[in-house]
Amino acid sequence: MAKILIIDDDETIHLIGRAYLGKAGYEVQTAFDGPEGLEKAAAFNPDLVLLDINMPKMSGFDVAKKLRENAGTKHIPIFIMTSLKQDSNIQRGYGLGIDDYITKPTNMAHLKLKIDKFLEKHKRP
Repeated sequence: MAKILIIDDDETIHLIGRAYLGKAGYEVQTAFDGPEGLEKAAAFNPDLVLLDINMPKMSGFDVAKKLRENAGTKHIPIFIMTSLKQDSNIQRGYGLGIDDYITKPTNMAHLKLKIDKFLEKHKRP
């Protein structure tokens, strides 16, 4: 069973993500801010991180940068999932090494298909 970590300060995103992705067979954990997300990423070793940008304590961009700089988490794929649609934010995300940039509101069926396809293509040994 693949593991997904949702790092987002919106409890509704946590509830929907847990329900929808959990029902689809994923093991889902959540974090409400960057520092908690970094801690959970290191401990949980998810197969994919869904990451918001606007959060308290640390932006998603900073979280992505720290995940990529850490030897223990640099391999974890990151999908940014945010309401920020500006080209500059999209370019910044990809510049940090993220794997996908998804804008909110997110169609959960579409997100699940993207995750399924990505994880199938990038299976861990």
